[in-house]
Amino acid sequence: MKKVPNHETRVYSGIVLERLKHLPAGGKMGDLPAHLQHQSFIRTGDKKTGGPNMRLLRLEMDKPALTVTAYIFNKFVHPSEHRYLTPREAACLQDFPIDYEFKGTLGQVHKQIGNAVPVKLAKAIAGEVANYFIKQNNIGNKVIASYFCGAGGLDLGFEQASNDLIQFKTQFSTDIETWAEATIKANRPEWNFHRADIRKLNPEFVKNSIGQSPDIIIGGPPCQPFSVAGKQKAIHDSLGTLYQDYIHHINYLKPEIVIMENVYGLAQIKGVDMVKEIYKSFEAIGYSVKHCELIATDYGTPQKRRRLFFVAARNLSYFQFPEPTHSEHNNIFGLPPYLGAGEALKELPEAFLSRSQALLDV
Repeated sequence: MKKVPNHETRVYSGIVLERLKHLPAGGKMGDLPAHLQHQSFIRTGDKKTGGPNMRLLRLEMDKPALTVTAYIFNKFVHPSEHRYLTPREAACLQDFPIDYEFKGTLGQVHKQIGNAVPVKLAKAIAGEVANYFIKQNNIGNKVIASYFCGAGGLDLGFEQASNDLIQFKTQFSTDIETWAEATIKANRPEWNFHRADIRKLNPEFVKNSIGQSPDIIIGGPPCQPFSVAGKQKAIHDSLGTLYQDYIHHINYLKPEIVIMENVYGLAQIKGVDMVKEIYKSFEAIGYSVKHCELIATDYGTPQKRRRLFFVAARNLSYFQFPEPTHSEHNNIFGLPPYLGAGEALKELPEAFLSRSQALLDV
């Protein structure tokens, strides 16, 4: 039987294993006996900091996970087994297909899974993009150019939202990361991936690679400068201005509709109204724009991940953000409840060992 990709685990021993054994469902580092708590957690003083070990969290079978991050090892603990999640299990919490293989080093695999847009959340947005075209009786194939594509979560959502009237086709994808190139080419070679820095990428090259201007442009400029975890350094970080290069490409290519996603922290930056700046940038090139913060659990993802979506078009009267398909509690609309982490993991086989030696505490 072929192994499920990225589903390796490790043997744990010593204090690491003791922590895992004593951690209750939903438990964190602070719920452990004092002698098992990591020193970074119990340290006091003005400069108190914590590394990955401080973020220990055991998932619960019947409750959604918190936001999956790049700290898959040394943070997320399996709901019922005394081990950390495998990359594959984390990818399932992000709705990736079980056979979708992530390439690169272990750290790169963690990064691309942790940074991805949950596929079902992307599918919900894509479904409304399909409706946008259908309402205008503009049906058929819709060509997508995908920027900052990462592991492809946003593109997969569009792929899955295709129907009898609208067929979404990613015909150009780009990212600066080598691991993105390896992952996309291994899983979706038809997405026509080109590794490039958008600051050096000519939009005419994009158009020529496709053979036409795309109908849709999608992408998420790097979110680290805007994230709460990254302490919102966007104002002083050159990566925080990549959205301007994104809009430059949009102005040249003139797609019918644009999706731009980012972390919810973008709306909370101190000292500058980034949402207002983005609106001004789109309006300056003739696009109307609206935005909405969405939470992935509302659309069937077993994870409480929040993302901020901007949608821009010449006429936005045909677009509306998706209504939730799931609810935290039973309600009068009869929506099914949020999915727990166990729902995402139930189809996976037993994880296999990547190596037999025990991990030492760090």
